[in-house]
Amino acid sequence: PRSVTHWHQANEVAKATAPGSRVLEIGVGSGHTTWLLRQWGLNVTTADFDPELQPDVVADVRKLPLDSQAYDCVLAAEVLEHLPFDDFGKALAELRRVSKRTVIVTLPAPFFGLSALLNLPKLEPIDLYLGVPFWVRHQWNGEHYWELGKRGFGLARIRREIEKSGLRLINGFRPAPSLYCYFFVLAVD
Repeated sequence: PRSVTHWHQANEVAKATAPGSRVLEIGVGSGHTTWLLRQWGLNVTTADFDPELQPDVVADVRKLPLDSQAYDCVLAAEVLEHLPFDDFGKALAELRRVSKRTVIVTLPAPFFGLSALLNLPKLEPIDLYLGVPFWVRHQWNGEHYWELGKRGFGLARIRREIEKSGLRLINGFRPAPSLYCYFFVLAVD
């Protein structure tokens, strides 16, 4: 499921851009998404607060040392939950500032349930999932301050924060077979 998630991250960026576009990826992670994007002809700059991960830019997502509207698309995949929720809107506003057009954010949103990908001839694959969110209060686990779907962090609250930051929701979805994360494809208006 993690590899599928990386492919979905890269695919959403590719759909929002053209070959040669400038992409900023916040959070280096394993490097799989960066590798895919570069294979697909995108000009990717990586940013992370941890210099040991060897990002192109060492920076905090809440205050990026980058020019405004410098990137066609900005990707922050499973990054923002590592900040206290009070900083979520500030980070979104900063992502909006450095992007010309599109911001893609993924957040952990663990579900109990089943997921599948239905692949029929001559049709696009159909993602299917049946899940129930964890309706428990999130406990600090040393990494995540909060997670989508846990008590107090519902989808409606996240969407309100997105709108307050000046971003507009284009698409929100959970990619099958993942019951772990949720994608927000956002427009810079």
